[in-house]
Amino acid sequence: MGRGRAKTRRVTRIEVVDATPERIRMDESEFINPAEIDSSEQRIGLTRRFKGGTRLDRLALNGRLTEFQWQAGDWYRNTHHRCSFALSVVAKYGEQTSKSEISYGLPATEAQARARSLIREARSKWPASMQGYMDRFLVHDELPRYGGNQYHRSMKDIAGTLQHLSNWLRGETYLTGGRK
Repeated sequence: MGRGRAKTRRVTRIEVVDATPERIRMDESEFINPAEIDSSEQRIGLTRRFKGGTRLDRLALNGRLTEFQWQAGDWYRNTHHRCSFALSVVAKYGEQTSKSEISYGLPATEAQARARSLIREARSKWPASMQGYMDRFLVHDELPRYGGNQYHRSMKDIAGTLQHLSNWLRGETYLTGGRK
């Protein structure tokens, strides 16, 4: 058997498609090189990455929330994240390598316990009817789609609830960095 001709790969040029000007105006973005993040990625060149503001961020940018209300919502979101309610290990394979015990959802560190205590106290400042709604809005970034009067009522409820939290946080001086 003889050697065949070496096959040459035909390289096709891919046209770079960027976001629309409307999308670029909506959110802050930056250019990144994916090869710098993961060296196994193919050399794509620069790609646009949107900062991906949350609904809370967008409401503040649109002027629907004050700076203090946004800070209160951001504080709640970050403190909830420090609580580590979500399990970090889904499954484990093989033998257990550490001597740790099963936690059964209890806080593993003092910082987690403190964050959970703060979240409980912060939630107590909200009306009971808004607790689940605000958790879905701030932590899970979910907001029901309303139109007309219901939308305006919803925005008013969110701003009012965040104002209660902001007043409590400023009274406790969590937003200013000090401790009462």
